[in-house]
Amino acid sequence: MAETRSHVELTPTTWDDDFSEEFFQKNPFAKYSGVGQNNPIRQKEDYASKRGNGVTFEFITNFKRGVILNRQPLRGHEDKLGEFGDRVYWNMRKKGVSIHEYDRDHAAIDLRKAARTTLKTWADEDVKWETIDRLQDVGANCDIPFTTASVTQRNAWLTNNPDRALFGAAKSNLTPGVFSTSMANIDNTADKLTRDSLSLLKRMALMASPRITPIEVSSQNRRMFVAFANPLVFRDFKKDTENVRAAVSVVERNESIFTGGDLIYDNIVIHEVDDMPIYPANSVGSTIDTSPVFLLGQEALGWAIKSRYRTREQEDDYGQIEGIGMVGKWGMKKLAYGLSDVAETGVTGKQRGVVSGYFAAVGD
Repeated sequence: MAETRSHVELTPTTWDDDFSEEFFQKNPFAKYSGVGQNNPIRQKEDYASKRGNGVTFEFITNFKRGVILNRQPLRGHEDKLGEFGDRVYWNMRKKGVSIHEYDRDHAAIDLRKAARTTLKTWADEDVKWETIDRLQDVGANCDIPFTTASVTQRNAWLTNNPDRALFGAAKSNLTPGVFSTSMANIDNTADKLTRDSLSLLKRMALMASPRITPIEVSSQNRRMFVAFANPLVFRDFKKDTENVRAAVSVVERNESIFTGGDLIYDNIVIHEVDDMPIYPANSVGSTIDTSPVFLLGQEALGWAIKSRYRTREQEDDYGQIEGIGMVGKWGMKKLAYGLSDVAETGVTGKQRGVVSGYFAAVGD
């Protein structure tokens, strides 16, 4: 019996118009940003309709302890208000995709829809990456990218911030004013992130001068901090808490600022951040792979927003080429006690709302 079979050259190919995207972690910092000073990432957007290249964030430090009593004259013994500030500049940030009509008609998927989806993902990741980069910043005013900073700039940051930097599990690992030597004191045995070292970061924040202000949860009259760690560092922390899991719980609070936290211990919400950097062995002083852990209180970063990311469209070449772009105007900076009429030793150049910890991050 003869069978009639289809000819390979005459058999149509049917393409599915669905498409999938590469996985990425949603911005874990998004829930910690807002316009109020109680936010670790404080936004200022009220100048969006005004001209200018940046916005200033101002801070007031507490008076020193002391009081004038009885007949002692007050005139001539007044204290000076500790007024400091920092300026955050914005840039135009953008990315675009152009699609030719010929390719749009030939593609199995909707290229225009795919471009919009991918640009939206890029915008979310751009904010996440910028947050991570700015938390690492060093220099005399906390405005030099860590990856390009010189030895002198890293040392200047450490000189200004000895009460806001922890290298491994012990404060004694810090070598005053020498970043690389401090990193060299980190080992893979004693200097992993544990419950004790996380609590030490918190105590450093509360005892620093000027103090790092905790995040306030008014409905429970509690003071909280939030920390961010690389998965390898987070792995070590989870291992350290295996026997005390009752004290370290998944965050299930009504306050939106804490929704989605990975673990909580000692009033610290600690998040696992996939993209937190690893400093390879011998790159910044340490003989092992290390990674930063950032403990944030109020106003750790300033976010000056001229305009948020929005899509723009453009046609060219008689409508044959369609362009889709994402454009935003904003800038972010690790806030520091910088702008003041008189520099104050022990205050000027300190980061405002973050303790920077560095821990072992050796691979599996």
